[in-house]
Parts: sequence; structure tokens; C-alpha cells
Amino acid sequence: VMSMYALLRSSQTPPSEEQIEECLAGNLCRCTGYRPIVDAFRVFAKTDNVLYTNTSSLDSRGGDFICPSTGKPCSCGSKTLNDTNTCEGGNAGSNRYEPVSYSEIDGSKYTEKELIFPPELLLRKLTPLNLNGSGGLKWFRPLKLEHVLELKEKYPDAKFLVGNTEVGIETRLKRIQYKVLVSVTHVPELNILKVNDDGIEIGAAIRLTELLQIFRKAAIERAAHETSSCKAFIEQLKWFAGTQIKNVASIGGNICTASPISDLNPLWMASRAMFRIIDCKGNIRTTLAENFFLGYRKVDLSSNEILLSVLLPWTRPLEYVKEFKQAHRRDDDIAIVNAGMRVCLQEKGDALVVSDASIVYGGVAPLSLSARKTKEFLIGKNWSQELLQGSLKVLQADIFLHEDAPGGMVEIFE
Repeated sequence: VMSMYALLRSSQTPPSEEQIEECLAGNLCRCTGYRPIVDAFRVFAKTDNVLYTNTSSLDSRGGDFICPSTGKPCSCGSKTLNDTNTCEGGNAGSNRYEPVSYSEIDGSKYTEKELIFPPELLLRKLTPLNLNGSGGLKWFRPLKLEHVLELKEKYPDAKFLVGNTEVGIETRLKRIQYKVLVSVTHVPELNILKVNDDGIEIGAAIRLTELLQIFRKAAIERAAHETSSCKAFIEQLKWFAGTQIKNVASIGGNICTASPISDLNPLWMASRAMFRIIDCKGNIRTTLAENFFLGYRKVDLSSNEILLSVLLPWTRPLEYVKEFKQAHRRDDDIAIVNAGMRVCLQEKGDALVVSDASIVYGGVAPLSLSARKTKEFLIGKNWSQELLQGSLKVLQADIFLHEDAPGGMVEIFE
């Protein structure tokens, strides 16, 4: 109920049924009484049956409004555009009906209003924080990148966090104790979002919800061939986690955790993303995402470096990126296996030839694994069904599944 309440309060227009389902994805307890709850929430969705049936919410035969809640004629939507509540004689079929106002279902027409977010908190000036906790714990909240780098130099083993989704699990469930925690949520340089001619630069502290929004915007505003990677990320983020987690978790945390079953890291690698890394002296270097992951939860960062931002290039004409994920449960579940794949084609006469490719799997090894031999096999060959069958044979030898593969669903057939 609170998830639905949050969706209605944050939305300026009636949500779609898909948005309602997405907002409930983080609620994993699906008891036998869950169906009527979901059905009740659908009253808030803006739908029109004409899209998938022979009738509309506005019945064309007599002008009666068909209530989406009961499926029967009622007067809740019988206002016409000229504010008349009834139809006169033979003009009934010609009147245009005004849809039910969103204010009639979101409660805004009532005099007793919900409390807004306290303005004094919105206007409060941010200040750097330095707190001491039990057991010698130090907690910092710097507001400038230079202060972040100073803390990194002073405390090279400090744990940097944004949403606390990973560190929180480690401290509460695994009983891991960190001496120094640094929250980088309010550092402007780590929260940048820049769209330029080469691609999108995304700050390491950007939340996954913000990432989803910028990709959706790019998919609408940019040329279709440029946003194949964006569309793949949009689809993968649908099943990555619930809305509550995506609102606080950052891309930098997910990348640097280097989980072998991360849903996003195979896509960063396949999409030719580049990671910008900064050291304590302010020197910046760039590395391909494909070369960043070195082993189980081990990345190409020295003790005096942090991830600054990610550069995701636009896809080229005839270049396609696709996401894959298999899990026990569709919503909010860790992957058994996932993948990011990219192919770039080139026209040669009547044929299409593979000029570049990338195939990266998660859940099959201690790190996100690139199928390099399969990539080499594909490049230079005509794009065809025969090429697919041949690449599957190469892939079988290229990606060897050990019994202890992180995905946990290894089956050996003899």
C-alpha cells in the first residue's frame, strides 16, 4: 500500500498498469491475498479498452460510461466537455466525453490535504559531516571532490558508499566492521550527467533511477541507431531491483563491488563503456570496462584511486546491443546467468559482414567473462544462421562452466 501511495504522490499523471506493477516489484511477499490488492490498484491506472477490445470505456451505443472498476454503466465519467451531465435525445452518440479527472482519484479535490515534504529540509544548507560511532567508527560526508580525495589519501581502506545497499548487508548480516565510511552522495563531480556528441557521461554516484531516466530521455531524443545500448540498459534495469533499491543504489557501487552476477557489468563491457578513474593527486586515467574487472570482486583500482564517471558511447549504424537475464523469479532476483551482447555489421554488396562484436556473460565465472574466442570467430564473417550455429560450437569451448559457478545452476550432461 505504501509503494502505491508513493507512486501516486510522485506522479503528475495517472500511472499505467505497467508502472503500478513496477512500483510493487520490490514487495517480495506475495501472499494469497495479493491479487485483490493489485486489482484494487488498477482503478488508478489510465486505460482505455478500445486498445484491446471492441468497446471503449465510453460505450458508443448509448453514450453510457463503462466504469473500469465494475465493468458496468455508471455516471462517474458521464461529464461531457461542456460540463453537462446528461445526453439529449439523438445527440447522445455525438457528444465527446471528458475522461475522469485525475484529481478525482488522487484525493486532491478534498479539503484535507496530505502534508508536503518539510520546506525547511529542502532549503537547509548542506554542510560537511564528521561523525564518530561506536567501536571507533568514523563517518564522513564531504561535499567537494577535493575533500573526497583527501579522505582517500588519509584512509586508503575507507569504504565509499551512496545507497548503503551493499555495505549495509555486509555490516548487518556478515558482521563485517569498517573503521571509516565515506558518503559521497552530495559531491557534484560524482553526480554529473552529460549528454554530448560522443555519448553520455555518468557520474559514479548517480542512482539507478536517475540512470534509467536519462536513458529513456536519450532513447526519445536521439537517433534510433545511437541508443541501442540505452535501450538494453532500460530493459535490464526493469528486472535489476525494486524501485526502492534503484532510488538509492549507485552505478559506481554496483561496478566497483564487481559481483560476478551483476546484471549491469556485462552490459558496460559489451557496450564499449569507458571508466574514468581519478587518484588522490587529481590525475585522471581512462580504461575500458572490459579491462576493469580482474577477478572475484577485484577491479583495476589502486588504493589511492576512485571511480569518477562512466562514458557510454552512442551505438553506430548497424550496431546492436542486447541484454539477457535468467533468474528464478522475474522481479528483483539475482541472476542464474546474464549476458550483454553487441554486434556491429557492415554492408558488403548484398551481404552483412560482422565488423565488431562482444559477448560477455555473468554468473559463469568469478568475474564477468568475455567470450573472446567467439568474438574472434564472428568478426569478418557473413551474418547468417550458419554463422550462429558455428559460433555456438566455439562458445561451448570458450566458456567453461565449473561446478561452483556463481550462478549456482550448473548441470553437466554426459
